[in-house]
Amino acid sequence: MNNRWRPKVARLVGCCLLFVATLNVDAQGNLVPNASFEENLNCPMQPGFTANSKPLNWEKWLNSPEYFHACAGTLGSGDSLISVPLNGMGFQYPLDGDAYVGIATYKEDFREYVGCELLEPLMVGQSYNLSFYANMATGGTYWNPRWASNNLGMLFTMEHNIWTGLSGPPFSFRNYAHLHSTAVITDTANWTLVSGTFVADSAYRYLVLGNFFEDAVTDTVHVAGPASSAAYYFIDGVCVTAGLEGCPFTTGFRQETATCLNIWPNPASDHIQVRGAESQFEVLDMLGRRVCQGWLKKEVAVLDVLGWPNGQYVLRTVGEKKLTMRFVVMH
Repeated sequence: MNNRWRPKVARLVGCCLLFVATLNVDAQGNLVPNASFEENLNCPMQPGFTANSKPLNWEKWLNSPEYFHACAGTLGSGDSLISVPLNGMGFQYPLDGDAYVGIATYKEDFREYVGCELLEPLMVGQSYNLSFYANMATGGTYWNPRWASNNLGMLFTMEHNIWTGLSGPPFSFRNYAHLHSTAVITDTANWTLVSGTFVADSAYRYLVLGNFFEDAVTDTVHVAGPASSAAYYFIDGVCVTAGLEGCPFTTGFRQETATCLNIWPNPASDHIQVRGAESQFEVLDMLGRRVCQGWLKKEVAVLDVLGWPNGQYVLRTVGEKKLTMRFVVMH
């Protein structure tokens, strides 16, 4: 992705939460190796899924995806573009651990794919639970993805399509996938779960992630800001298990889903409306700095965000029952 977007420079700074917890994942039964991309031989130093900048057991199958890791950012030229949580594509904490991967899902018939060999082949006639988490990237410190798309998904194959250099074998559009999101994923603040089940019709050995549908059957949404022709997503927590039991990946940010705290619109450009139980609240920016505080009452409160920098924020209540919700400001 780095070579195709390098001329376009933009910056969108998001929210850096003070209370992100790293949770261990016990994914017994998961047929996907290194399912949250934590393991590697070296801390990644450059974009493009090169030999020394990729997770163990995963390969690029088409063009130049990215491997993002929290250890990057201080090692060499270009590594800040693949750091975590802020990188060249956007701002996001991992779903689990310290890493995730990123791929382009729409750009004038241009796609990026990452793939792996399963720990064991699928069994014909067996039902499998499939899932992964996706987060729309936008802005970032260098590139400028501004689009969202649907069709991001999983495809199983009998043969691999590994690229060992800047080029490799083509991977034609299938216009189908064993799992894909029919909805356009536009959430830039939270991880979106894509899940489903299928019955294996072949003893598939490989799994590949991406958008396997042509432009003509891919829906897109221009989210905000200067137009660009690309949609880009972070991916984490990939799971393939026999039966209907999934993998216990858990988002690191603990967000209450109680109905007594709601924020809309999200993303917001000039104001947000907040409905919640009567309590004191504060809003923190990406550095954990308080940018706003006040009191919530039973009626709807309106906060002016017109002068706030673009990015992610967290609103949390202060009191006996603490509630938190994230929102995005995008002018």
